[in-house]
Amino acid sequence: MKLEYNIDFVEDKSVKANIKKAISLLEKSFYTRKEVSSFFLNPFEISVLNDIAKINNIEIVFLSCNESSERQIFVANPYSNEINNKDYISVLEFKKNNIKHPDVLGALLNLGLARNDIGDIYVGDEICEFVVLNKDKDFVKFNLSKIKNERVNIDFKKDNILNLPKIDYIDNRGFVSSLRLDNIVSEFINLSRSKAKILIQRRLVKVNYQIIDNPSKIIDEDSLISIRKEGRFIFDKVIGKSKKDNYHIEYRKYK
Repeated sequence: MKLEYNIDFVEDKSVKANIKKAISLLEKSFYTRKEVSSFFLNPFEISVLNDIAKINNIEIVFLSCNESSERQIFVANPYSNEINNKDYISVLEFKKNNIKHPDVLGALLNLGLARNDIGDIYVGDEICEFVVLNKDKDFVKFNLSKIKNERVNIDFKKDNILNLPKIDYIDNRGFVSSLRLDNIVSEFINLSRSKAKILIQRRLVKVNYQIIDNPSKIIDEDSLISIRKEGRFIFDKVIGKSKKDNYHIEYRKYK
C-alpha cells in the first residue's frame, strides 16, 4: 500500500524537492509504524505535509520553540503522547553587538549545516537566539566562536523558548488594474510594472514561501509576498472597484 499524495501544484522546484524529502520520512514512518522526526520546514511545506499525513492516517505533531515560529519540524508516529520539544530541537543564544540575521545564518551555513538544519533566528538589541536540531546542538555550541568580526560565546537557553517579538505592520490601501503578481509588486514597492516584472523573472519574489517567476500569476487574498531587499507584505483583500474597474486593495507591510 503506497502513500497517497499529489504535489503537482507546488511551483517552486526547491520547495518541491524539500517536500519530497520530507515525504520520504513520512513513508518510512508509515511502513514501519515507528517514530520519525524531520528537518525544519517552512509554513507552506508544513501545510502540505500535514495534509498528506491526514489523508494517510499518519499521526503527526509539529514542533517549534515558540508558537509563533515559522520554521518547525514534524514528528510522525510519536512514541509518547507527551512530546517535549527539548528532545528534538534546541535554542542557543549569545550576546551580540553589531550582528544581523544574515550574519548568523551565514555563520551556521559556513559551519556545514544545511538550511533545513536551522530553525528561526531572532536578533535582539543585545541577545541573539536561534534554533537547531539536537543532532547539531553540541557541534554548534563548541565550534561557532566567531560571527562576522565578533567573538561569540554560545550557550543553551535554559527554558528552550525562542524569544520572538510581536510583528507590527504598516496598513496600506491602493489600486491595481488586475491581481497579477507584477501589478501587486508594483503597488507594494512603488515600482513600474515593467521593473516589477523583471524582479519576478529574476526570482526575487516569493508568494507564500515559494519563489514565483511568473509575472502573470493571479494572487489570492491573504497571500504573503516577500520581495528581496524590500521586505514582506500581506495582500489582505479586495475591498471594491474603482470607476475605471481597477481593484481597490488592502495590504500590510511588515515593519
